[in-house]
Amino acid sequence: MVSFHAPITGLPGTLVYTLRARAEEHGRSDAILSDPQAVHWYSQLSIPDATQQAMEMAYSPIFQLGTAVRARLYDDICCQFLDAHSPACVLELGAGLSTRYQRLHRPGMQWFELDLPPAIAARKLVDKETADHHFLAASMLDAGWTERVMETAVPPHQTLFMAEGVLFFLNPEEIHQLFHLLRTHFPGATLACDILTQEYSPKARARFAAAHTPIQWLVANEEELATWGLHIRKSQTVTHHYLERWEALGFKRQRLLATQGNIILTTMLTPL
Repeated sequence: MVSFHAPITGLPGTLVYTLRARAEEHGRSDAILSDPQAVHWYSQLSIPDATQQAMEMAYSPIFQLGTAVRARLYDDICCQFLDAHSPACVLELGAGLSTRYQRLHRPGMQWFELDLPPAIAARKLVDKETADHHFLAASMLDAGWTERVMETAVPPHQTLFMAEGVLFFLNPEEIHQLFHLLRTHFPGATLACDILTQEYSPKARARFAAAHTPIQWLVANEEELATWGLHIRKSQTVTHHYLERWEALGFKRQRLLATQGNIILTTMLTPL
């Protein structure tokens, strides 16, 4: 077992929630995501009481399934990008304890895990950097990390940024700052990100607020992002996929298909 050097709470603490969700998904007979590394890492971590208590406030079967579906859809986006671009550079914004590198890495590419220092410290307990797998301990709003990525000499159009389950914890001013930073340094790059609309469950919002990770950015619809300098190429609503699994939790198919609470977007960063 490995222990955190200090309790990890707030936004960095959510890395434990999503790791648990993927580990539990891997163990299902009807799993939509294979993630043995998540199972191994989660079994190795000794989780502080404060982190465990916060997780229990936010965690639910709905959260578990939503995390698994979302991870699978991001995997599909990443695979499609890697099929079309070589060499490629992938950077996960707010990476947490993502195991996507272990699932999808291919020779000849560069992969960056960017997150706040407490999250990167947690990653170093279970993972190691290599010549093509790099850890960046920084805020995604800090322009300093861009130099490390540009040193790879991979052009922006062959670079994929993924912001999985993280942007809605930022406030609108921070979102604007991030998009401006990315468009300044990586015009033409692909950004995959997910957004929450006003249709997103009020109960889920309350659970995150109780866990000290309030949701701060909600949009009216996906078209709103065009005003932020993103060209939308593809849109996918999380609850429109794997409908039988959602139905097993008591949701009605007609209702699922009529709502768009959590949307994953594949976009291009337009030049300033």
